[in-house]
Order: sequence, then C-alpha cells, then structure tokens
Amino acid sequence: MIRIPRLCLGALAAALSLTTLAASQQATARTAPPAAAAAPAELREADLRAHIGYLASDELEGRESGEEGGRLAEIYVEAHFLRLGLQPLPGQTEMRLPFQAGSRTCNNVVAVLPGRDPALRGKYLAIGGHLDHAGIGGPGAMGFPGEIHNGADDNASGTAGMMELAEWYAAHPPRHSVIFMGFSAEERGLLGSKHLVKEKIVPVSDIVAMVNLDMIGRSHGYLFVAGLGTAAEFRGLLDPIFAQVKDVKLELSDLGQAPSDNTSFYEGGVPAIFFFTHVHDDYHMPTDDADKIDYAGEVRVLQLARESIDVLDAAPKLTFRQADGMGMPADFNERMGKHYNLIGQRQNLRGKLGIVAEEAVGGLSVTSVNAGSAAAELGVVAGDLLKQVNGREVRTLSDLRRAMGGSIRGDTATLVIVRGGETLNLTATLK
Repeated sequence: MIRIPRLCLGALAAALSLTTLAASQQATARTAPPAAAAAPAELREADLRAHIGYLASDELEGRESGEEGGRLAEIYVEAHFLRLGLQPLPGQTEMRLPFQAGSRTCNNVVAVLPGRDPALRGKYLAIGGHLDHAGIGGPGAMGFPGEIHNGADDNASGTAGMMELAEWYAAHPPRHSVIFMGFSAEERGLLGSKHLVKEKIVPVSDIVAMVNLDMIGRSHGYLFVAGLGTAAEFRGLLDPIFAQVKDVKLELSDLGQAPSDNTSFYEGGVPAIFFFTHVHDDYHMPTDDADKIDYAGEVRVLQLARESIDVLDAAPKLTFRQADGMGMPADFNERMGKHYNLIGQRQNLRGKLGIVAEEAVGGLSVTSVNAGSAAAELGVVAGDLLKQVNGREVRTLSDLRRAMGGSIRGDTATLVIVRGGETLNLTATLK
C-alpha cells in the first residue's frame, strides 16, 4: 500500500525477451515454485508460506520497483503463471509488461486464464495485488537508511494471495476469463495499475469486476472490504455471503477509492472491491517480516475473496456506479497518526558514528569527524580509510548505510580502519 503523506491523512509483473533470456531463465529456475503434485483441493497455507517466505526474504531487498529485488519478484510471479499454463493478455506476447516510472523501467506481470464458457471468454474478472515494496530506503520507507523493508504483509501477502487464487482457478476455471495481475510501482503512486488502465493494456471495457488484495496477511479475525458501492449489484450479491460470516469481524464500505490499486480500476470505470486487514506497527517498517503473517487468517480471507469472485462469475450483469470517497477502515487515520508518532520516536533513537566520508580506493575516506561523536571518542580522524563496519566491507556510502542498518543509540559498531599503513580494529558505542 502506498504511503499516505502525513498531510493527506484526512483526504485520503509467456515469453521472456531474447536479449535477457539466458539470465532470466537462470533466475526463473532458481525462484520458480515447486510443481504441484495435483490440482489443489483447497487454498493452502503451505503455499502462502512458501511464496511470502521468498518474496519477503532479504535476498529481494524489499522488492523496490525498478531495482534487482523488484525484478526477481516479477520473474517469480511470471514463473508461477507459466507453470499454471496461463496465457499473455490478448495482443501481448509476454507476461512481464514494461512501463516507465520516471527514469526507471518497471514491469507489471499480467496473465490470463481463459474461461470455461465460450460465450464469456471475452469478458474478464480481474484479480490483482502489487509486487513492490519500499526496498532499502525506497518510496515510503519508514526505517533507518540501509535497513531492508521486506514487506511481508505489504504486499507479499496480497501477491501470494493472488498467486494462490491463480492456482485454484487454473484447476477450477470459472465461466469468465480471469486476468491475474502483479502490479509494480504501487508504492510510487499506483503507477503500474494506472498504466494498465489508462493505456488500456488490459481490456478495461471488458472487465466485469476487479478484486484487489493489499495487506491481507494480518487478519487475526478481522477483514475490511471496500468498493461495495462501485457496482449497483454488489451489495445484493455479496451481502448474503458476508452475513453468513461468524468467525471474522467484517468492516464494509461502499466507497471506491483507496491508497491502493483498486482505485486505478474504479477511476477507469471498472467495479472494484478491495480486501485489506488493516495497518499495524510494522507498516512500511523493516520489521514487516514473514514470521509475523497470520497464515491461517490469510487463507480465510482468500476463501471469502473466492466466494465473492464465484458469485460475481455467476452474476448475469454488473453495472458500474460512482462511489467516490476514500474507502478505508473507520479508525485508519487514528492508527496512522499513532504509527507516525512511533516512527518519529524511533528516528530520534537512531545511532550514529558521526563521520563524513567519501568513496576512495579500497574503502571510504573519512573527510571529517563530528566533535563529541562516537567516532571522535575512538580517535577516528580525517584521512582514515574505513574498510569495514560490523563485518561488512564499505566501498560506497550505500554500503555504510547497510552496515549500520537499524542501529540505535547505545548499540556497538565494529570498525576496521587503515591509518598510515596500520590496520586498526575498533568498537564504537553509537550516539
């Protein structure tokens, strides 16, 4: 989910290209999910654990759009679609569809499952979730510079959910064709989904309804569903499903907009609903890790999403309706306000060495040392060559930020410095 700026709280990625085929095949072989032994009899927690475990691993470095980790996520989802036998969009030859996000080239990953009813194969249900997250200090990152923001809930959970639904429906095709979408650059302002809709890369006028999965991994018995007013028939079709739910506290909204990709489809005239299990203390923080996901709860969310999709698949007609307004939980602003306060408190505890350095041969050359700083107390001086911090070689300023990571005041940092040909091993207490 895109970060909502403090001042806006009240308003609220078929075939790989020949030029990169060898490298992409190698990455695909490494990241492809294991082949299923049989068609799934149910949505599976084990699948979610495998998908989220990879997507939210340090190897992907927070899946920032346009960066290597984001590309690995795109390849992973594409490999899953290929394994399921899905097809590129009509008129497309590939599933990874490029677009520009400023100077960055990003890829949405989009595939189609043909419907079982020949009369409805040209009409689509669409299921999506965004692939990207905040990377290492990327858009919306709320941790310290250099910390990996793994984004297990935001939005490895939604991506994994979309992939699990793709596996289910590949084995149990609905009447309509289904478009499965992994959006890139959501964290940069919904850019991937906006591109698909505005450029009509997806057949917007033939999409019957869109289901967006964003942050569905922290249910613990709660689920928010929005966009129920974006089709005249949604309430009549879906309310009976929701009325039968006794094990999940449901919060429902008719409003069609949100800081997530359903907004792009709604604003393109497509009825769109949004599944969301709310923000939490790890939102856009380095602590949003896979071990904190409520996997059983996510399976339950996906069961409800599947029930909803099945009802929409059987509906004779869906009529788009305007339902402007930010469809978010009633206490969303309050929770976000508290979250920003916690972020501010943590920022004040950030541990620092107190040096200014520039890149040099073999490391970082210290250009100045702040008076009274941790480095000053160690006797670090201008001209020292910083080689390692906390066991990590530092050749760039980015290396230094990564080495410092989530250090707070009072933590220790080990330094390897070369001065006058002599190697010094030092330990600093950060300030």
